[in-house]
Amino acid sequence: MLSFEDSYFLGETRDGFYIEPMMKCAWAAQLEVMCVVQQICEKHNIRYFADWGTLLGAVRHNGFIPWDDDMDICMPRADYQRFLRIAPQELQGEYHINNMYTQPDYTLAFSRILNAGSISYTPERLREFHGCPYMVGIDIFPLDSIPQNTNEDNVQHQLVSILIGTVENCKDHLGEVIELLPELEKLCGMRFDPQGNIPNQLLRAIDVISQLYNSTDSPYVRFIACASRPHLRREWYTSCQYLPFENLMLPVPADYDAALTEMYGNYMVPVRGTAAHDYPFYKKQTAAMSETIASRIIRGENPFI
Repeated sequence: MLSFEDSYFLGETRDGFYIEPMMKCAWAAQLEVMCVVQQICEKHNIRYFADWGTLLGAVRHNGFIPWDDDMDICMPRADYQRFLRIAPQELQGEYHINNMYTQPDYTLAFSRILNAGSISYTPERLREFHGCPYMVGIDIFPLDSIPQNTNEDNVQHQLVSILIGTVENCKDHLGEVIELLPELEKLCGMRFDPQGNIPNQLLRAIDVISQLYNSTDSPYVRFIACASRPHLRREWYTSCQYLPFENLMLPVPADYDAALTEMYGNYMVPVRGTAAHDYPFYKKQTAAMSETIASRIIRGENPFI
C-alpha cells in the first residue's frame, strides 16, 4: 500500500485550480490501482506507457493535471491482449476488468481496470483506498497499426466512427439502428444478430477492425477509435524512460516530447476544461447512489443495505 503524508489529502490550489479533498482521495485510490497494474506488467514483462492526460501530467506536472480526475495508459496490441488474458488470474478482491468481452452493457472501445463494482463506505474499503468510497480505475488503450495508405486510413477511421456513433444511438434509437444493420453488415463484412446485444456486437466489430493492419510494417500506431487520429511512431513505444507521477514512477514513451506534440501541439501551455467526461467522475456515482437510497426509502426498505 502506498504511503502519503496527511497533508496530501488537504484541498489545495494548483496552477490556479482548486482540488477538493475527495479528489485527492480519488487520486490516491487510482495510484493504488496503478500499482496493481505495474506489478502484473512487471511480473509478466508486459509493456505499458502513460498515455493522454497521464502522460501530459507526468511531463508537465510530475503528477495529475490539476483539473484531471483519471489515469490513462496504453499498450501495444500484443501486450494489451496478454494483459487482458493474464490479469484476471492475478487480480484479487473486487478488482476486475471491464470491456466489451467481459461486460455485456459496456459501451467503450477500450478496457478499464477497476478496484470494485460499487460504492462502499466500509472501513476496509476506506482504509485500502485512502478514504475514497468510489469505484476508481485505469483506462487502458490498445495501440494498433495505422494503414500506410491514406485512403485506407480514412476508410478505417470513417468506418470506426460510424460504428461508435451507432453504439451511442442504440440507447435512444435502437429501432432505427436495427434497420441500419444490413448496411452496416455490408460496410463491415460481418453479420450482426438483430435479436442480440447490438451495442456489444458493434463494439466487438470495432475491436476487430482496429486490428486489420497489425500484420503490416506500418511505422505508425494509435488507438484506432480515437477521434483526433494522432500518428504516433512505433519506435517511440519500443522503449521507455521513467518519470515521477505523484509518488510513483511511470513509464513514458522514449520520445515523449514528440508523442505529446503529436497529441496536443504546444503541450506545455496549460489548457483547462479539455476532459472528455464530467468532472469529477464520482459525481455520477454519487447521483446514482442517491437515487438508489431514495427509491429504497419510498419502498419502505432500509436505504443503506
